[in-house]
Amino acid sequence: MQIKDEQIIKFQMLYKKHFGIYITKGDALDKGIKLIRLVEIVLKNKNKKTPIKI
Repeated sequence: MQIKDEQIIKFQMLYKKHFGIYITKGDALDKGIKLIRLVEIVLKNKNKKTPIKI
């Protein structure tokens, strides 16, 4: 997966705005990839109906 430099910089700015913490380009790339992967998993499983176990 490739993420453009502009996207990494935007993620850094959003992270700083939301959490008040500056993160490095490497950290932004790592966190961004993890976030994308999480969203992929959630969307992939969104339509699966799993019975609720009580």
